[in-house]
Amino acid sequence: MKKASMQDIADKVGVSRCAVSLVLSGKAKDKRISEALSNRIFQVAKELNYTPNELARGLRTGSTKTLGVIVADISNEFFGELVYHIQQQAYASGYSTIVTNSNEDPAEMLNGIQLLVNRQIDGIIMVPTNNSQNIAQEIVSMNLPFVQVDRFIPGIDASYVILDNFKASCELTEKLYSKGRRRIAMVKHKTSALNGRLEGYIKALEDHRIYHPELVKNIDYSSESEDIEAAVEDLFLGSGNADAIIFQSHELFFTGMRFLRAKGIDFREKISVASFDKTDALALVDFPLSYVEQPIESIGKEAVNILINRIKGTPYTIRKVFEGRVLEV
Repeated sequence: MKKASMQDIADKVGVSRCAVSLVLSGKAKDKRISEALSNRIFQVAKELNYTPNELARGLRTGSTKTLGVIVADISNEFFGELVYHIQQQAYASGYSTIVTNSNEDPAEMLNGIQLLVNRQIDGIIMVPTNNSQNIAQEIVSMNLPFVQVDRFIPGIDASYVILDNFKASCELTEKLYSKGRRRIAMVKHKTSALNGRLEGYIKALEDHRIYHPELVKNIDYSSESEDIEAAVEDLFLGSGNADAIIFQSHELFFTGMRFLRAKGIDFREKISVASFDKTDALALVDFPLSYVEQPIESIGKEAVNILINRIKGTPYTIRKVFEGRVLEV
């Protein structure tokens, strides 16, 4: 029997193949494709045995003792360390791993899932990307055990292991306030996946009645370096007049600090700096820095343990939230 293609779905729905591709890759909202049309495309895909059933054919009833891992950016030191601890715990539990990288792209995440299922993995540990709700829901419909890690998608009946980003960000912001800073900025990625960090920051500032929305800068993954430089320049050399800055991730932090140094901005006395995640590169920092340290090892191990228990038949969903520590260099 001929396998259904995107064109088959497009012909039956009466739309272009491009529209089908956008919906199946989680980009419907970005391109203003209606929810009703998206639902219709997913319905026809199921009827034609397109994505979920083609993937499901790669599964078999026996166990391969292999776990799939999908991370958002393998070049990111945080995810590299997370994968290391996942692999160590999997190996200790008698499982091997196959790791794929989504590059924060739902389409690449879907490709990774297809690869993993074709390799007959027993379950998946996944770092969700922005706009990957439909993909996660398809995994649920396949009855393939999976655990979300570092982030989670609201409304999906799946276990997750995350940091309490709201509390950590609130405490980090309070640390800057205690240093006398009153115009505290945040540079963040354009993603809902880490909203807790933004919400904690806003809560701390609103409690002190010093929240200024114009001091929040959103960075697009596709033009990260240019956006960071423009954001930092506006905050400290333009109209922002910020006296402190929180970088939502260490990638944003290092790019932003390189720019500050290049511009000769005095961030030792006049500006306080904060970031998320401890990395080896922090040993090179020669100025006061507040940061949130995540228990990466515990997060990785817990994700593996939850997934293996789910594979073995544990029926309930587990939501594990770890706390970070605010430290200083």
